Amino acid sequence: MPSLTAPRPVSRPASARNPLSRGVRLWRALTTQGPSSNRNARNLLITTTFALVAIGLLMVLSASSVELVAAGKSPFDTFYKQLMWMGIGSAALVVCAFIPLRTYRRLAWLILLGSLVFSLLVFTPLGVEVQGNRNWIGIGSLTAQPSEFLKLSIILWGGAVLTRKAKLLGNWKHLFVPVAPGAMVAIGLVVAGKDLGTAMVLALIAVSLFFFAGASPKLFLGGLAVGVVGTTLAVVSSPNRMLRISAWLDPAAEGTAEGLGYQSAQALYGLAGGGVFGVGVGQSRQKVNWIPEAHNDFVFAILGEELGLVGALLVIVLFAVLAFSIYRISTLSKDLYVTYVCGGILVWIIGQAILNIAVVTGMIPVIGVPLPFISYGGSSMVAVLAAVGVLISCSRATDQDHPADAPA
Repeated sequence: MPSLTAPRPVSRPASARNPLSRGVRLWRALTTQGPSSNRNARNLLITTTFALVAIGLLMVLSASSVELVAAGKSPFDTFYKQLMWMGIGSAALVVCAFIPLRTYRRLAWLILLGSLVFSLLVFTPLGVEVQGNRNWIGIGSLTAQPSEFLKLSIILWGGAVLTRKAKLLGNWKHLFVPVAPGAMVAIGLVVAGKDLGTAMVLALIAVSLFFFAGASPKLFLGGLAVGVVGTTLAVVSSPNRMLRISAWLDPAAEGTAEGLGYQSAQALYGLAGGGVFGVGVGQSRQKVNWIPEAHNDFVFAILGEELGLVGALLVIVLFAVLAFSIYRISTLSKDLYVTYVCGGILVWIIGQAILNIAVVTGMIPVIGVPLPFISYGGSSMVAVLAAVGVLISCSRATDQDHPADAPA
């Protein structure tokens, strides 16, 4: 006769019930050296990247829809364009991921020269001036910002040159030539187009390459002094930039909140109005004719208003996780070129994110840099996704160098 006793419930192990234990196991999986370490870092990079892209698409749709409807257009117009650029960027990611790392090194000079020629087009009849900056080219209804691709080109080229001269970098001449002159040419082209924000990002990338190459503190101080002098000259030579500095230094001055300080003031109102949990997706008040083109450089203000402090911190954490994944890919490789490429891309994406968030929160004066993966912009989206593809190529090169670490 079968027993009528009810079966005893199978209890899960304590570790499975404890979220902290699951977090510890995840941390160990991501940081422990082993056959799957490189694959874990690569998967983390891809997951974090598209999480940021998804948040960006959501915020671009929310931030742009109201003004489009007011103009008699479809509320999805800007969203569809960003979705298109995301698709193109994803294709660029796949292509760049499958290009062998040695090919980037072999074609480094050609990549740089191609980007410089592309950047020179802004000074031809194809050039388009937007809000005083001439850093775009227009072909029909499409516009592109060549300086966005200069960032990746400088990293690929500078890393290749420094890798080839690795045994000579103890001599400062070999350390700085030709990387410093090449970077200065690129920065000069961007400054000539009056885009100081992008020039600062390029300078940050160049400095990071010298840092990873082991430049001495004295050389860094000299480079910093040159950078400060150059930035000061660029600021004082532009009345508009001087007024922006004045508006940032004294935001309470009469007329500031209605003049050049208007956008910054409205961004702070949006962040303050979001509170801890936000007013809800699509419910922003500041995007309704208060923040001009809220889906561009100031999209973080709309994100903070609609998703609150929690949403803003989530984005910051995702950028931190992205930085960690890039760092892991770099440390798991023994190739010096991977170190330069991963380091340069990390400084570019994370440094630009810090600059954008600092502008929106009023910590620094307004400079025109987009929030990577999130701000509206085709050139920025394609460039950063292509950079992620290069990072995947770096990771795949590590798999090839250590077959035991490659996924089955």
